[in-house]
Amino acid sequence: MNTPVKMLFLFFAVLQLNAQVPAQVPSVQLKVKDKSGLFGMGGPRIVQIELSNQLHQLPVTGDNVNSDQYYYFYVAPAEDWVLDADFAENELSKVSVYQNGQTIAAAWKSALKTNGNGSIVLGFPKTLKLYQLFLFQVPIGDAKNQAEFKVPKEYWPGYSALVKNRHTGDSLLTALQYRGAIGSYEKILADPMQKIFPEYSEVKNSRTKSFGGLSIVNQSVFDSIVANTDLSLKDKVFKVDSIKPSLKYVVDSMPNTDFGIGSLDTTIAPILTASLIELNQLVRVRDSLQHLLDNQNVQWINEGSSTGKSGFLYQYMIETLAYAYSSLPFDDTLATELKIHISDDLNNRLIKNNIKDSYLTFLRICNERFQAHMPIFPVEFLPNLKNDTMQTTLPYYSMLKAVNDFFYSNYPSALDEIRKIFRSCYEQELNNRFDMMRIIIINRQQHISDDIYKMLQEASQLEAKNDAAGAAERYRQTTLIAPNFAYGFFVFGKFYNRSGDFNRAVYYFQRAYQIDTMYFSAYRECFNSYLKQGNYKPMIDVLTTALSKGNDYWEINYNLGTAYLGDGDIAHAIQYFEHALALNPKSYTTNVKLGLAYQNIKNFQKAREFFNSAIGVDPTRQEAVDYLTKLNELQRSSK
Repeated sequence: MNTPVKMLFLFFAVLQLNAQVPAQVPSVQLKVKDKSGLFGMGGPRIVQIELSNQLHQLPVTGDNVNSDQYYYFYVAPAEDWVLDADFAENELSKVSVYQNGQTIAAAWKSALKTNGNGSIVLGFPKTLKLYQLFLFQVPIGDAKNQAEFKVPKEYWPGYSALVKNRHTGDSLLTALQYRGAIGSYEKILADPMQKIFPEYSEVKNSRTKSFGGLSIVNQSVFDSIVANTDLSLKDKVFKVDSIKPSLKYVVDSMPNTDFGIGSLDTTIAPILTASLIELNQLVRVRDSLQHLLDNQNVQWINEGSSTGKSGFLYQYMIETLAYAYSSLPFDDTLATELKIHISDDLNNRLIKNNIKDSYLTFLRICNERFQAHMPIFPVEFLPNLKNDTMQTTLPYYSMLKAVNDFFYSNYPSALDEIRKIFRSCYEQELNNRFDMMRIIIINRQQHISDDIYKMLQEASQLEAKNDAAGAAERYRQTTLIAPNFAYGFFVFGKFYNRSGDFNRAVYYFQRAYQIDTMYFSAYRECFNSYLKQGNYKPMIDVLTTALSKGNDYWEINYNLGTAYLGDGDIAHAIQYFEHALALNPKSYTTNVKLGLAYQNIKNFQKAREFFNSAIGVDPTRQEAVDYLTKLNELQRSSK
């Protein structure tokens, strides 16, 4: 082995050897007795007292010193004499510890070990503070013999945790892993016992350095995000949002009164000030970026399809918004935010066409406007949508304007828009929702008592518990107390409908639309009750009554055509189907019904026209194609 390598090998060997040598165990010699032997002719008796653990296991470490109930000290003769049982009983029992004006007696002692010159272990209560100077003392005559004992910090309680956490913190700080370093340092600072160590203040400084490093990194990352021209607005907002928690962490967590660190401490004030400035700048920049992103996401919605940039996506968006905002619980007067729902199909269509972000942004903006007590929709949205009304298959403008008017308490305008919705809307679900809005408006205008609503709620709860008799009685009481409350009669009719008692259901539906002649849902439910019984003439009477009261709507005319068709009166069926089609020419089902009606009277040319019209309205649906195929076969077979 060459000399340099040999020297290097020896150097590491020495290091390894030193690493295995435990710290010098503190000890002291104490004279316990002045004289010994027969007639006191022997010399003094001096013992060696050293820090130990209960079993005097070597090496003695901070962990095993502090692990048991007491602090233990190993006592053995300091010179060539024998420590026997009598000496241990008579002399060592007098040994005590003096600290901070208190004398602490031994609370435990081991059996005498007779190997060598004999030894014993004494245990003292942990009221003794190892990290403070103390004295071993023993009375000799009228005096006290004392020996000063100082324990190195390596044996103090918590030292191993201090070393471990500090080493971890320092390693992470060196590796620029500031959050981890702070966590390690704070494990030390969070333990009040760690204050006994002189390193405690150094750990505070290291924590401050870590926060300073984290603050610089935060600023650097933020600046790089803002300066990066390759990032989209969405990515910039996302990345700015991701750095904000780290900035807030510095601002919120750096001062900590539990650690004795105030916001005005000279060591942290500059870092804290810089982070506050950076956080405020981040908020401003983030708001600016979000505003730009919001405009980018919703501008095409607000502008409408007149720009030519949106096309079918605009149609999809407006349809989704109509279903979304009509799903709101209009009876919730305490709502602090707009909680909407859409079907999975509509949601999947948003995702498929990559317009979900625009949809969510629009909802958020509208929710913020609602919470600020402003009209829900942006100012330009509804006027531009009104210009696009002719392009939509349903009266979506009136639907969304009704919602806007309702939440802004413009009830007369909302009611006017609802009538326009009913006029041409062929989607029963949407008609139901807006009829519910209409009922809520009317009930508010009539100042219906909260007690009435409470009784309806009780009736519903009893019904849910299968107490049909109790529920019926509650519903009945509602109609007696409020004889002009159309909604009360309507829900009572729905109760009987669910029970299969269609005759009673019809009676209460009729009472509802007699009280409120524009009660669209009441006419429909009465019609459906007769339909379940296959009784067409009463169906015709109900819907004719609806028309006579001014309910000249697509659904009323369509259902009336269906009733006449079922009753075998094809001429009247065609009359009302054609009127329904005039109210909404984009109704697929009306075209199909007219095709079937004309086919029944052998007018195959007209039948073919309406089946083809249906295919033109919605080429994706199969029903009209199948009917047209059967019509062609029918004509071929009749030749």
